[in-house]
Amino acid sequence: MPFHVEQALQIAGGKMRVDGMYGSHIVHDRELITGQNPASDLELAKELDKSLQAE
Repeated sequence: MPFHVEQALQIAGGKMRVDGMYGSHIVHDRELITGQNPASDLELAKELDKSLQAE
């Protein structure tokens, strides 16, 4: 690849956060809800449910 994903995100104004490799981490930014890895599935489902209940 002619670029690194982390650098491209930072150039576009994104913020990178580095945590443990197998920990649970989700991000909820307006309509986007995303999880870091499969360990985030339960936390991601709870956040999605909370978001749907709010609508």
